[in-house]
Amino acid sequence: MMRLGAIRFRTLRGRLAVLYTGMFAAALLVLAVTAQVMIRAHAQSSVSAELVASGSVYDGLWALRAKTLTGTVDVLAHDFGFRTAVGTGDRATIESALATLRDRAGVDHAMLIEADGRVIGAVGPLADAIAHLPDQMQGRSRDAVLVSQNRIYRVVVSPVMAPMQIGSVVLALPLDDPEMRGLERLSAIPLTATMLYRGDRGTWAAADGSIPPGRQLGELVEASRTGRPLATLNLPDGHAFAIAKPLAGPGGQAAAALLIRYPLRAALAPYRPLQIGLGVAGLIGIALMVFGSLRLARTITQPLHALDAAARHLEEGARTEVAVTGDDEIGRLAHSFNRMSQGIIDRENQITHLAFHDTLTGLPNRASFREALDQGLARTSRTGEQLAVLCLDLDGFKGVNDTLGHPVGDALLCALGELLLRLAPDGLVSRLGGDEFAIILAGQYNPDRPRELAQAVLDATGRPVEAAGHQIATGFSIGIAQSHATQGEADQLLKNADLALYRAKRDGRGVFRFFEEALDIAARQRRQLELDLREALMTGQFRLNFQPIYNLKADRVGGFEALLRWNHPIRGEVSPVQFIPVAEETGLIMGIGEWVFHEACRVAAGWPDHVRIAINVSPIQFRSPGFLAIVLQALSRSGLPPARLEIEITESVFLDGEDNVLNMLHQLRAMGVRVALDDFGTGYSSLSYLRSFPFDKIKIDRSFITGVAADPSSAAIVRAIVDLAAALHMEITAEGVEDDSQLACLRGEGCDNIQGYLFSRPVEIAAIQQLLPAKLAYAA
Repeated sequence: MMRLGAIRFRTLRGRLAVLYTGMFAAALLVLAVTAQVMIRAHAQSSVSAELVASGSVYDGLWALRAKTLTGTVDVLAHDFGFRTAVGTGDRATIESALATLRDRAGVDHAMLIEADGRVIGAVGPLADAIAHLPDQMQGRSRDAVLVSQNRIYRVVVSPVMAPMQIGSVVLALPLDDPEMRGLERLSAIPLTATMLYRGDRGTWAAADGSIPPGRQLGELVEASRTGRPLATLNLPDGHAFAIAKPLAGPGGQAAAALLIRYPLRAALAPYRPLQIGLGVAGLIGIALMVFGSLRLARTITQPLHALDAAARHLEEGARTEVAVTGDDEIGRLAHSFNRMSQGIIDRENQITHLAFHDTLTGLPNRASFREALDQGLARTSRTGEQLAVLCLDLDGFKGVNDTLGHPVGDALLCALGELLLRLAPDGLVSRLGGDEFAIILAGQYNPDRPRELAQAVLDATGRPVEAAGHQIATGFSIGIAQSHATQGEADQLLKNADLALYRAKRDGRGVFRFFEEALDIAARQRRQLELDLREALMTGQFRLNFQPIYNLKADRVGGFEALLRWNHPIRGEVSPVQFIPVAEETGLIMGIGEWVFHEACRVAAGWPDHVRIAINVSPIQFRSPGFLAIVLQALSRSGLPPARLEIEITESVFLDGEDNVLNMLHQLRAMGVRVALDDFGTGYSSLSYLRSFPFDKIKIDRSFITGVAADPSSAAIVRAIVDLAAALHMEITAEGVEDDSQLACLRGEGCDNIQGYLFSRPVEIAAIQQLLPAKLAYAA
């Protein structure tokens, strides 16, 4: 439908024609609807009057017949001989008299109801139905309508008195099809009369089965108790106007009703010529309107055709103009179109330039770079020429923006773009975005040209670059990849150049590196390790080992350090040195660290009260906003007292600023959690951190412990650290204690705790209970 509608209205002329024709058709539709409503109302009024009249005729005929039947039955009821027969129970006389009564009255049923309720002259359901009729009609009219086995009878009752009532004579006239047809013949229009009765479920239905039970019949009968409303019924033979006349039963309630209806199509038949005439007139009017609309639309739209054709040429990219005729609205539109056409051509040229060039530096952008790379590789595959890509990343650019502002940073990028253009006149220099540049060398060039160009860039940026009046010290890290190593695939070439750039950054920045196959292998191995780490976290491949921390003062195990272990299903045991850095770079350390806290606290909750659990925390974990919540949740779920949890951090957590770190440390201390400074002595600012925050424990790095017994300088450093901790009321733990000479020296210096293979290697959870009572003198 959408496609047909688009074809129909693809021209303004067609749209105008359809619009005018539609408006005219809408007016005709309103007129037709109004005429139909008026015709239907008039037909309904006429039929209603005829139906009501027919109902009144039926009432009058029945009243006359009831009077005649009542007189006839009264003659028999007052006959002395009949009363004597009733009184003596002379059944033969009674039946003979009843038969004579049936013939004289012209009815099907004449019956006698004796005082004890027995019925003479009828058997079966009819006899059962009238047995209690005298009692039901006592004090009421002498005629009523009776329903028996879905058959409807009009009954007249006359009491037999001698002198008390000894019985009742009943005449029953079936209200069946012959009766209804006789009623229909009295009407001037072909009405249909039907008797209705109330079924066992209270629904109304036709006695002859022509109308099934339905809600409409019941509503019409109920409404007809107080008036003669006209209803439109949806019947099996079509819609019909109908009225209903409830007929009182023996008890006064309506058990049957007379339905008189007239088919809607018959009622509207006299108006059919008028309806056809209106339809024909409307069709002729629409045809004339279409013709006139097309003529009018052609006159209006003809000047626009030229604009339409010119616009299509402009859409195809051709410069075009429209001849201007007149100074009316169309003429002014033509002038505007011609100006717009020229403006579009100018803007398209500008957009094409912007689509393939960087707006800041004017250099080709990433899209242009990629297109040139694809073309260069395609040419290389045909001619066998060389192609190299240099990816350059500006070192320290964020600091320039943060300290000098973005305008100065933009000026620096422009200056560096001009510098690269001067250094690489034989290459395509592009800015890929941010502080990333790239250079393509293609065609016939010296094989050593990529190295020479990279070195020239590093030499030129080794001196401060002037930008916006500032002398800015900067530099590039450069990765180089050549096409012969990639079989001409652009994505692979760029990936290799990025890997080489990553290696250059890792090697200290301000250098260049060529892509080597080992870089790709290492990158794939790292990627696989990342995927394996994710699976390990989801499938529960991690476990914890625990290395005891021996308290020399109390001569017992004072705690355990939780150590993360990973048993890969294929690789076997993977060293934390391998997977922890990858977990930190990818952010997986957050999920792994949360699991470590929950598992370590759960295990430690079952240890003696004096035994603590120490957990190493990555700087990334510690700086996370949700770290404190993880600690609280682990303590809450495990039930471990906060004082038995010890968090170990290194001074690397302070690299991004001290304020947030110190705030977090104070919150942990406020909770009761202990904090230890790990690897003390290996950093540059360890003493300043001790001044800023009072740690609970200092852990001396194993590099000082290894030579403490033989190297006086190491012993002096350990002695100084122990004295410093004592002055600051902090505990000391010496890491990496492996022989008795080291232990003896540490005891002599007053060290509080030791940790190392001298006492125990890290153990599984199952071996912890055996270590708890062990003494240092018996462990080796």
